[in-house]
Amino acid sequence: MSAVTSGTSGTSGTSGTSGTSGTSGTSGTSGTSGSDPGGSDRVRGPVPAGRRRPRRIPWRRILIYTLAVLFALYIVVPFYWIIATSFMHEVDALSTPPQWIPLRPTLDNYRAFVDPQGAQALVGSRAAEAIAPALFNSAVVATSTALLNLGLGISAAYAFARMKFRGSQALLLFYLATRMVPGVAIIVPFYLVMRRLDLLDTYGALVLSYTTFSLPFTIWILKDYFRTIPGDIEDAARVDGCGWWRMMWSVFLPIATPGLVAASIFSFMTAWNEFLFALFLTSTTYSQTIPVIAANFATDLNVSYTSMAAAGVVAVIPPLILVLVFQRLIVNGLASGAVR
Repeated sequence: MSAVTSGTSGTSGTSGTSGTSGTSGTSGTSGTSGSDPGGSDRVRGPVPAGRRRPRRIPWRRILIYTLAVLFALYIVVPFYWIIATSFMHEVDALSTPPQWIPLRPTLDNYRAFVDPQGAQALVGSRAAEAIAPALFNSAVVATSTALLNLGLGISAAYAFARMKFRGSQALLLFYLATRMVPGVAIIVPFYLVMRRLDLLDTYGALVLSYTTFSLPFTIWILKDYFRTIPGDIEDAARVDGCGWWRMMWSVFLPIATPGLVAASIFSFMTAWNEFLFALFLTSTTYSQTIPVIAANFATDLNVSYTSMAAAGVVAVIPPLILVLVFQRLIVNGLASGAVR
């Protein structure tokens, strides 16, 4: 009887409800050998706050975002300052501290390009009157440079992409190395050659000089993009009876449109923004481009910062529109060809 009520296997014994194998014993619901020998059903309370693992600070992500913001400010802030200055009066542009937002905005600086009056008409040897002709000159020169680059670059790039010949890679590197020569080192020979050819102060002098700078990159970009186009497409076109010229015009070049757009936009931007050769090879408003005319607002006698800023904004608008319109083709052309 003692073994039943208070023995080792009783309700309060080592095997009972409070014993080693009972409900509260070592083998019970909270014991070591109950329903789950492995102890996986053991009720675990919350981990004390003091024992929690501290959360790591993402320093790498913070650094990347900080650098991205600083780089964006480095690009955006100067452009914003030019735009803000173009809407200011000359006194406000020179005020201290500077006005980040024009307190008295005006359109007189832009109106002077159409109808120059007063002192603005005399700044920089009447540079305000030459803005409209300079925009036209820049458009003609840049477009002609882009078309000439495409005509020469397509032929050369196709040869490098489809034909195997000795020294092709060395010749490509030589073309690219010519682009690394600083313009100031060859400006005098260029000037003498253009004077000999009687091309000074003409569109032809600018187009020929700009083509020599942008053609190596045009060949490099198109060569890599042409290599991404399967040769089976050309073979299928020839089987269908297309000659080489028709195959190029109707089949090959339409496929290569992104590469052609990227190369032409690069050539256009190079010719549009160039200043040194335009300054040396032109002397009148009949051929001077927008960078030269914009620089004329700064003279030995005075400097019109607001007019110069307005001219800079006007000069940026055409290439900016081109980049925004053809953005997807430009990215596709560069990503598929130039960075291979």
